[in-house]
Amino acid sequence: MQMDVDDQFLSNGDASGNKTYQKNTPSMSVMYAFTPDLHAYISAGKGFETPTQAELAYAPGNAEGFNFGLKPSESTQYEMGVKAQLNNTRINAAIFQITTEDELVVQQSIGGRTSYQNAGRTLRRGFELGVESQLSDHWSTSLAYTRLHATYDSDFTSGANTIDKGNYLPGVPQTTLFAELNWKPRDWVSTAIEGMYRSKVYVEDTNQQHAAPAYSVFNWRARFEQKVEHWTFHQTLRLDNLLDRQYVGSVIVGDGNNRYYEAAPGRSWYAGAGAQYQF
Repeated sequence: MQMDVDDQFLSNGDASGNKTYQKNTPSMSVMYAFTPDLHAYISAGKGFETPTQAELAYAPGNAEGFNFGLKPSESTQYEMGVKAQLNNTRINAAIFQITTEDELVVQQSIGGRTSYQNAGRTLRRGFELGVESQLSDHWSTSLAYTRLHATYDSDFTSGANTIDKGNYLPGVPQTTLFAELNWKPRDWVSTAIEGMYRSKVYVEDTNQQHAAPAYSVFNWRARFEQKVEHWTFHQTLRLDNLLDRQYVGSVIVGDGNNRYYEAAPGRSWYAGAGAQYQF
């Protein structure tokens, strides 16, 4: 991957430049079928993540120009899991570990200007579970659960702060949970209730500022469909944040003015319609 910058605004100096990133990323996976309905697998691989244009946009501190000193992050990941079909229920479960060198993290965010740097090493260990079940002809349910322990695995310096090994990565929840219950009484109509939970989220690397609190929200959706010869018409109605909860929906990691928290919308609705023609 190559990034080229041609600076046309020269009153504050010429910040033109280019950067090339290149890496081989091998991977391997092995699966074993115990039965037609029970499979186990193990995989390993290398990862390579280049800085985005937004991450390169600002040099550290008050320096002008792009941050061409950023290096790509390189990761090694391992995963082991099972896939099972039990009657009308499908289950996917996995444990994983990802070690990353030169993790791209926020160095400073102030006045809409966010600069990034390479941290030392990070470690992510976690568990994922996905379940889908057809309860009856008209009822179905699904669940997705993730438990993630994401920490810095070495000390590093960010501005005037020393970030200790073992600190949690900001902006990354340790627990996320999504579940839904779907009802389809007829072929042309379905409705579902969704529930989502997210644990607290740290907002900066020292983990000393108040973390964004955990929250849970519920949503509702409905879909209607009509078929007329080659045409299919559909209508969608959705209500988000049914209970009109007030919560922090996202965070600005490392904001220099300590304005880390962004409120989520209150109760909101969406309606849509579409048509499809089958030739």
